[in-house]
This record gives sequence, C-alpha cells and structure tokens, in this order.
Amino acid sequence: MQIRPSEKFPALPPPVRRFIASVLVHDRVGLLRDVTRAVFSLDGNIGGIRQTVVDGFFTLVFTSEHPGQVTPEALRSLLATSLEPEAVVTVLDCPKTRAAVVPTGSRFVAMTRGADKPGTIFAITSFLVDHGVNIEDWMVEEEAGQVVYIAQVTVSEAVDFRAIQEGFRAAMTERGLTGLLCHENIFRATNEI
Repeated sequence: MQIRPSEKFPALPPPVRRFIASVLVHDRVGLLRDVTRAVFSLDGNIGGIRQTVVDGFFTLVFTSEHPGQVTPEALRSLLATSLEPEAVVTVLDCPKTRAAVVPTGSRFVAMTRGADKPGTIFAITSFLVDHGVNIEDWMVEEEAGQVVYIAQVTVSEAVDFRAIQEGFRAAMTERGLTGLLCHENIFRATNEI
C-alpha cells in the first residue's frame, strides 16, 4: 500500500486565523468589555474596530486574530453566551485583508442639513454613487430642529472634484437641504475646537 503525502503528513492548522465579527444588541454598560473579554479568552487580538450606539442599540464590527485551532463558530458561540440572548452575533473567517474593490483617492466629508423627510438618505447616497464616490462612514444627528447628515467619503483622483462639489450643492438645494462637500482636513479645521 502506497501512502499519499497528504495521508502521511496531515495538513497543519494555520498558525493564525483572522475573523471579522459583528454584534448587535440593546445597549448597556459593559458590552465592549464583555466582547473583548471573550476575544481575549480565546487568545485573540483585536485589530480594526468600529463601535457605536444607534437608537439604543449597541453595534460593533471588529477584526481579530487567534491561534489556528480557534474556529469562527467557537468565537461566535462564546460571544453569544457572553451577551444577552437576543444579541445578534456574526463571525466570518477572513484569512487575509482583501484588496479594496472601491476606488482609492482622497478623503472628503459630505454634509447636508435640513428638514427630516423620507427619501433624503436615498437622494444623498444616490448622488454620491452616481459620481463614483465611496461612502466609508455615515452619521445622522438632530440639531436645532433639523437633521444633519455627515458622511466620510473617498473621491477618486481621476474625477473632477469641483464639478462633483458644485453638483452636490445644487442637488441638495433642489431637495431643500444645504450641502457641503470638502476635504476632511478643511472640515476638521472649521468644525473642531
């Protein structure tokens, strides 16, 4: 009987496994601590992380690296048992950082302000998508009876930024909104103390 190489030397687990996980649950004090405790207990190290609270719901997305024997199901199960029963937990195997499938370019901030009415977010996002602008972060706040939409976006170097900037302002004016599209450094300089 001849032994094939794969039978003679079984495949070893990878030395490190990388996961991307998300958590959605009613907010309470200590949630981020509970999540990080679970990751740490599986000898994990958190890389990228984004956490916020939206309308009373804690939302979290993070990447973590673990020893090769840790599975996505093991992390998902531990997170689920560490949180409330209604928590929605997803863990995906993410063996390596994927190449970006969105255009690269400079980072800008798109901000609009006006009355809250149906279709506003759709109009803003449609304009940006139609001009090849990628939305990386999105936030909505109420301020003095108006709704402020703030998006951090990436605009390709290959497009005419001034034309997009003027078009954005005009399109938002048609909807009764004020619109601003500026480089993130300018936005920071004019909006931070």
